[in-house]
Amino acid sequence: MTLEKNLRELRAIYGLSQDDVAKAIDVSRSSVVATEKGERELSSEELGKLADFLGVDIIDLLSQEIPDYEKYREMIVETLRRYTKYAGKSATKTLLAKLIYLADFAWYYEHLQPMSGMKYRRLQYGPVPDQYFRVVDELIDEGKVSLKVGDEAQWLNLTRSAQDTPPQHLSTSELDLIDKIAKKWKDSNTKEIVHFTHTQLPWQICRQNEYIPYELITQEEPSRVY
Repeated sequence: MTLEKNLRELRAIYGLSQDDVAKAIDVSRSSVVATEKGERELSSEELGKLADFLGVDIIDLLSQEIPDYEKYREMIVETLRRYTKYAGKSATKTLLAKLIYLADFAWYYEHLQPMSGMKYRRLQYGPVPDQYFRVVDELIDEGKVSLKVGDEAQWLNLTRSAQDTPPQHLSTSELDLIDKIAKKWKDSNTKEIVHFTHTQLPWQICRQNEYIPYELITQEEPSRVY
């Protein structure tokens, strides 16, 4: 029952129809319906296309638990809220991604479990989940985040509608950690935080495009966690 459950949940999260999924993996809508009912198995090729389309790993599609996307969306909003408050300016997409990464891995460092459970990949500008840019675009489309494109970066800020929305998926302790990280990096630019994440053990050990195990952060010096 795992694949069909995860497929239904991910469709709901992304606002996708069964037709959208059918077109993405080159099958009929009735095939998607049958898959969600557990009456049809996806071929390996179809499973690969589905994972690429949803921006998740095949293992996540088949696992008992998928990452908490609603919580991750809230992490983006709350991190952006706090950074812009302390810094007095918008955040670049890259800088925001790094602040969220630091919160997820710092929470693991303290509690041996991540805040969101998202899988971070080692990319050129630092660790980031495959879904990050998609979720940010969704928040922009929903009118919760505004985007300003500059010469060398894309700047993000919360809209008025998002300012009044209280967090529901993050605990007080999780929000406190996000707050500490935003406050610490408020005077730093994107280049500085990218350099910091590049010198951390998790990024140093992993290869390009490889998923970064949360466990690696436990080998880092306390002062180097965030």
